[in-house]
Amino acid sequence: MTQFLRHQLYDIFNRPGPLWLVEGNFSGANLREVNLEKANLTQAQLSGSNLERANLSGADIKEGVMREAKLKEARLVGANLSWALLKRADFYKADMENCDLSGAEMKDTIFLDANLKGAIFRKSNCEKTLFEKASMTAADCSEAMMKGANFKKAILDKAKFANANLLETNFQNASLVETIFEDADFQGADLRDADMRNANLRNANFQGAILQNANLEGADLTGADLRNAVMYDANFKGAIMPDGSIHD
Repeated sequence: MTQFLRHQLYDIFNRPGPLWLVEGNFSGANLREVNLEKANLTQAQLSGSNLERANLSGADIKEGVMREAKLKEARLVGANLSWALLKRADFYKADMENCDLSGAEMKDTIFLDANLKGAIFRKSNCEKTLFEKASMTAADCSEAMMKGANFKKAILDKAKFANANLLETNFQNASLVETIFEDADFQGADLRDADMRNANLRNANFQGAILQNANLEGADLTGADLRNAVMYDANFKGAIMPDGSIHD
């Protein structure tokens, strides 16, 4: 693992890109607004580094270590962060459209108001992660661990959460139109005022979930488990109910 001194960092980041920084150690470094577009940062150490407003679009950060890194308003469009360690990193308002985060460790990570359209979270660990107000249209969160995550007011239309662990997850006021939740586990989740029109909820587990005022018009609940779910004032118009009947 290569450790760089301050004057070496200045020299490296002023070279013409894309940069080759495989296994580089930049922990705690001030890289604010640095241009790392398409840089190869595979297995790089960036824990505690300041990457606010940095350009990491198209960068390869596979298996990188970015614990508690600051990436507020950073640009990571199309970046590869698969299997990276991102625990408690801050991506507030970051642009991460089509970013690959599959298999990444993101417990307690912040994606508040971030752009995650088309992002991939397959088999990632997002336990207690903050996605409030994030834009996640068409994101793939299949088989992800998202227990206790916060998606309040997030836009998740046409996203995929098949086989995802969504225990005690907060989806209050979230937009979940045409979202796929087949075989997802919503036990104890809060879905108050969520817009779930035409969502695929086949075989989903809603035991103890709160669906008060949720809009499930046209949703497919075939085989879903609604035992002990709170459904006061929920809209099931035209929905396919667990027994296969169509709700009036």
